[in-house]
Amino acid sequence: MIIDLHADTISRIAVKGEHLESNSGHFDLRRAREAGVMLQVLSLFSSERDSNRALEDVLFQIDYFEQEMLSCRELAYQVRSMQDLEDNRGQGRIGLMLHLEGGEALGTRISNLRTLYRLGVRSVGLTWNRRNLLADGVMEGAGGGGLSDWGREVIDEMNRLGMAVDLAHISPAGFWSVIEITKKPVIVSHANAFAVCPHPRNLSDEQMLAIAENGGIVGVTFVPDFVAERDPSLEILVEHICHMIKIMGEEHVALGSDFDGTETTVISDVRAYPMLIAALEKRGLSEVQIEKLLKDNFLRVLKDIL
Repeated sequence: MIIDLHADTISRIAVKGEHLESNSGHFDLRRAREAGVMLQVLSLFSSERDSNRALEDVLFQIDYFEQEMLSCRELAYQVRSMQDLEDNRGQGRIGLMLHLEGGEALGTRISNLRTLYRLGVRSVGLTWNRRNLLADGVMEGAGGGGLSDWGREVIDEMNRLGMAVDLAHISPAGFWSVIEITKKPVIVSHANAFAVCPHPRNLSDEQMLAIAENGGIVGVTFVPDFVAERDPSLEILVEHICHMIKIMGEEHVALGSDFDGTETTVISDVRAYPMLIAALEKRGLSEVQIEKLLKDNFLRVLKDIL
């Protein structure tokens, strides 16, 4: 069974008018069930910098998701708690959990965060590459700042509510600020190892050690630019996984595909997971290590957060 920490399928199909059950992207429920996916985190994303417009986009995507779920009850269910996972274990349906990618939609009101929580959002990425009211994004460069006072308030409330704090896309200064103040394990839903591929979105060994000490996890991502500067491949993706296990330990690495968030991925679509598993076995990872990567590590973190 497989858990994936990040796919942009909802924002994609909402724009295209396609469906969760079957679509032209990297992920849909039919293919995911064939591949053995048990839980998929689905991102809500708006490129709008204005908070009101961003919130409109996010609410539209949540409504689109809810309407799609009405016709997919035999294939999927929404995950709001660990009890949801327990109640649906062994029934052959895929759990779907909502994630907010970028905090623009929160504006300046903590009530917006609570409302999104009531609507089923259980994970929030504070930034998407650029500065917002919560923190600076990773693409602000060396001068990027850390958390604002508002960002600290949001993290405190997320800890209280039971929402995962996702540090993908945040600036290094923001990363360290969150590590300092959060009371729960963090996730980085989709990133790789900077030591293997020096992309700004990838994590340094120092950052990965801090995540391990925090009890958190990193989702290895299939985005070609994050895998290699030249000729990205499945074999290099496995290099990232092995390096991250070496630095963090086998309890802190998971999967974060970024399906439907980019045109191409080094693993073609959700049906190609068996190719990844075969490559890991060929590299010498044990069955226990692979099971931790595929699902167990994220389940552990969810138990601490939800």
